[in-house]
Amino acid sequence: MPSEKILVVEDDPKMLKAITTLLQKQGYEVTSSVDGESALIQAEQGEFDLAIVDLKLPGIDGLEVLKHLRKMDKTVSVIMMTAYATIDSAVEAMKEGAQDYLPKPFNLEEIRIVVRKVLERHELLLKNKYLQGQLKGRYKFGNIIGESTKIKEVLEIIGKVAASKSTILVYGETGTGKELVARAIHFNSSRADNVFLPVNCGALSENLLESELFGHVKGAFTGAVSNKRGVFEVADKGTIFLDEVGDISQGLQQKLLRVLEEGEVQPVGSTNRKKVDVRVIAATNKNLEEMVKNGSFREDLFFRLSVVPIEIPPLREHKEDIILLAQHFLGIFCKENHKPIQSISNEAMEILTGYDWPGNVRELSNVIERAVLLEESETLEQECLPDRLKISESAEAQIEVEDLQTLEDVSRNYIKQVLEATDGNKSKAAKILGINRTSLWRMMRRLKLDTD
Repeated sequence: MPSEKILVVEDDPKMLKAITTLLQKQGYEVTSSVDGESALIQAEQGEFDLAIVDLKLPGIDGLEVLKHLRKMDKTVSVIMMTAYATIDSAVEAMKEGAQDYLPKPFNLEEIRIVVRKVLERHELLLKNKYLQGQLKGRYKFGNIIGESTKIKEVLEIIGKVAASKSTILVYGETGTGKELVARAIHFNSSRADNVFLPVNCGALSENLLESELFGHVKGAFTGAVSNKRGVFEVADKGTIFLDEVGDISQGLQQKLLRVLEEGEVQPVGSTNRKKVDVRVIAATNKNLEEMVKNGSFREDLFFRLSVVPIEIPPLREHKEDIILLAQHFLGIFCKENHKPIQSISNEAMEILTGYDWPGNVRELSNVIERAVLLEESETLEQECLPDRLKISESAEAQIEVEDLQTLEDVSRNYIKQVLEATDGNKSKAAKILGINRTSLWRMMRRLKLDTD
């Protein structure tokens, strides 16, 4: 049953009683008022999801009540009703924030339908605002973890450029957190209420990437059975994150440059161009300057993308942040998996800080998640850490060549360990391994592991 709170403001006692009775029977919590002054006092004393307000009221009229209600609470929905409906009054009410307008006379079934429709939109609005707030909180600067000088320098640059419209190029090895930086920039900019769309340029063929970026029209190529908007059009007024931008072909580089210079996109197969307002944040783990020198990346596009370059250091260059990061991930994965682990042992922390982390922060996150799944006590112990982290330099020097395993054996054994830790849950195992479920299934077949 509904439980929304509704304020009804109507100076006709019979109409007021009829509307109130109908809504109460529908399960709504209804407060009624016969004039604007008392309605505003009631609004100050309690929150309402919806107000149904007559336009013509004694004293303060309905439009003034609408204005005051919207000032008190931007999220409140308002339906205006009147026997004196005109186009001008309807337009004025909508301008002031009314969601709907009911001309009298109307039957009570109309009221019921309009109220349900407006409250459904109201609920969707509140959910969107909540999710947007969650995203902003998740990607605020404070969630880029680190106290080292290098991370503080990155945060300082982000703080300076987030509010600008400049194109940004994020450099960094795989797993350093390039997308996290891009999202932090977006959610701390004036575009935060609009869409953020990531595109992995290295995961798509040239033709598919062109269609993904710029869209296509029906019949543009085999399989184009309908028009499709590209991400530049979908993300209008928002931000696009072009990951692995160094993998874009020469032909697409030229088209991307044109979009950045002219602010227009031309869908594949179309002769029409569409204006777009999009901020581009690109990222790469490649040396684009070297690619410019050897002719594999356009110099003009490089300069367009790297208006503001941000380099994220690999984890081995700011090891002082490993403890903070490990504790951060411990909290996340304990909550996700309902584990009571309170701390990381000194022995385990020594192993974590002594490792070079070629997979960077992403590898550390995966290691902590795996350890959380394996640990049964309130302290995360070294036994739950992968063996590869525990091999010291001296131990490495003592390993005989004939004792070394093949890469295939290492992969097979590690995948077995992860599957055992997740009780055979392939979705969780794929997440810990940093691959998708399909890739895990293929690897298991290739390594002759049981896929059932």
